[in-house]
Amino acid sequence: MNAKKWTASLLKNSSSILLLSIALGLAFPEPAKVTEGLITPALMLMMAFSLTEVDISQTAAWRIYLKSSLWGLFLNYGLLSGLILLLSYSLPDGALRQGFIVMAAVPPAVAVLPMTRLLQGDALLSLCSEALSYLASLLLMPAIIFVLTRQTGISLGYLVQISLALILLPALASRAAARIPINPVLPINLGFFLVTYTVIGLNHGALWQGSAAVAAIALARTFAIGLTIYAAALLAGLSRSIAISYTLLGSYKNLGLAAAVSLMLFGPAAGLPSAFAVLAETAFFILLAIVKPRYP
Repeated sequence: MNAKKWTASLLKNSSSILLLSIALGLAFPEPAKVTEGLITPALMLMMAFSLTEVDISQTAAWRIYLKSSLWGLFLNYGLLSGLILLLSYSLPDGALRQGFIVMAAVPPAVAVLPMTRLLQGDALLSLCSEALSYLASLLLMPAIIFVLTRQTGISLGYLVQISLALILLPALASRAAARIPINPVLPINLGFFLVTYTVIGLNHGALWQGSAAVAAIALARTFAIGLTIYAAALLAGLSRSIAISYTLLGSYKNLGLAAAVSLMLFGPAAGLPSAFAVLAETAFFILLAIVKPRYP
């Protein structure tokens, strides 16, 4: 019984799941070649369960949070995406640049909602901003990738198909997933584990060899911008709960989606930016969780 409780507790702890997947990916990378084919279905499952709380019928909430949600959209697709593109523009390796372009094109992380709850942020603000960002991503994601990587010969139609398969279909499936009597955090964390383990395992060699430029970009696009947004929100007189939501929206990208699309379009090397960013985002969440009790 104790073992079952411990396992259940672990599966509900996103930080522990991410740390475990990173450790196993570094220590036992070989099975990642097998799990690579499971990234897309795992991602679709994660997306479906992460969107179960999105209720488009909450028109009052949409009206109240529309302006704030637009700020959340700007922080992720304007500020964060712009910083990622700016920092990675001069990278000499084309595959790494393409990986960062895909990262800039994807919407906020599906983990923003559970992280908001854990860090006592404004859950409804994060919910509305996530919903708006994912609707916008149906157009923004294929457009950004096509405009900035069209020299690869990838068609806009193919990118639209990927966006529909990995965003729209899970959104529709989330209505059925909402009826399943299971804590959505469990399948989300299992998906996180599989995707993170696979990305780390496939890029195991490159991570051990190190890439100072990629690591620096991953840290800057997570820690620097996240802490800046948090400080700016508090200085502007916003509540801590709103500051937490804006911080998460402005510093977290859907790295599972970024890794899946990068692997499909450009190969394993393009997944390296997502692998480094996973490490940075995990460390940043742990930092926020540590300092949370000190700032009620």
